[in-house]
Amino acid sequence: MSTEEDATQDAMVQEDLNKLLGTALGMAQDQLETHGAFLPTALIVDNTGEVRMVAVSPEDDGKDLDADSMIEDLYEALKQQRNENRAAAVVSDIHLPDENSDAIYVVAEHSTSVAIAAIQPYGEEGGQWSYKDPIWESADITVWGQ
Repeated sequence: MSTEEDATQDAMVQEDLNKLLGTALGMAQDQLETHGAFLPTALIVDNTGEVRMVAVSPEDDGKDLDADSMIEDLYEALKQQRNENRAAAVVSDIHLPDENSDAIYVVAEHSTSVAIAAIQPYGEEGGQWSYKDPIWESADITVWGQ
């Protein structure tokens, strides 16, 4: 690849990841403000550049919702579809014990082996939701990994 092709590829990767992260954080915030909670879901950027949502149904066994199982199912679905997509993100609700706070957790990865995670603590008081700035960290490649 030429330097120009590399720059174009890097810009596309950055754009895809930004699109996924922004959409995932916004979607989770909207669900929190509307319903007070959100289920784990995934977003993909397909090979044409379109963003789509991927969801799985929770198991209905009469017990509490098993978010970890839903996340595993989402990753399995994303792996099965990876040839049709160039980027994917999984968004879930986590608890941060050190901060005694809940957070939106988004792991976004690109088929070019780039992955990043966003952790956005949130809270609700008197019907008003507040969100701290996201914390960014590197993440593992799962969908396009071995």
